[in-house]
Amino acid sequence: MLIISTSDIHSPKYLNEFFLALRDIIDIKADLAILAGDLVERGYYQHFSPIYEALKKRVKHIISTFGNEDFVENRKYYREKYSDIIWLEDDKTEIDVGGRKILIVGSEGVLEKPTVWQASNGVDENFYMRRLEKITEMICNSKADIKILVTHYASTFQTVFGERKSVYPYLGYRVIEELSLKGKECLPNIALHGHAHFAKRTFSLVKNVRVYNVALPANKRLVTIQTLL
Repeated sequence: MLIISTSDIHSPKYLNEFFLALRDIIDIKADLAILAGDLVERGYYQHFSPIYEALKKRVKHIISTFGNEDFVENRKYYREKYSDIIWLEDDKTEIDVGGRKILIVGSEGVLEKPTVWQASNGVDENFYMRRLEKITEMICNSKADIKILVTHYASTFQTVFGERKSVYPYLGYRVIEELSLKGKECLPNIALHGHAHFAKRTFSLVKNVRVYNVALPANKRLVTIQTLL
């Protein structure tokens, strides 16, 4: 199974970079495109259209989660306008690829500390711990052949290296490390995230999980991932 993945396009901000990156993989036929949020800038969902039109011609399935820039109040419009995309918001889907069952769990993700704006709008650490519990339950209870976790916020700090240490708590949480405490059945095979634009390390093997920071500003390319089916 071949996956292409990206995030943090912030369309139209990095739209040119997205099309240049897409051109670099013009001959690749992927099974899945997985997007890890911050698709548009400041919630303007209309700017997602050129990304959608380009990807739908290239892959069998498009699966996406939302980022903090994909404003909550606008997410219903993504679902209405781009209804053939599988949108995951603290949710899961299972698809069949080559006769194997693939679980994909999608979420905006978990922060160690809420941002100032979030805290002033009622989001606290308990909110994120409840989200972590839901992610854990979805992965632990699955018997899929391959498990993929997709979050916007980083699911480990190993793949935000290069960012200022002082902002780590606002970039993600040690989700993979927490899941490992529950046992092997609670670990995904692959974890994808974005949000860390300035990371210098965009891949790490954490608790035997292949973790990719797929943020377009960090990679300057679309990330391609080959799995063994």
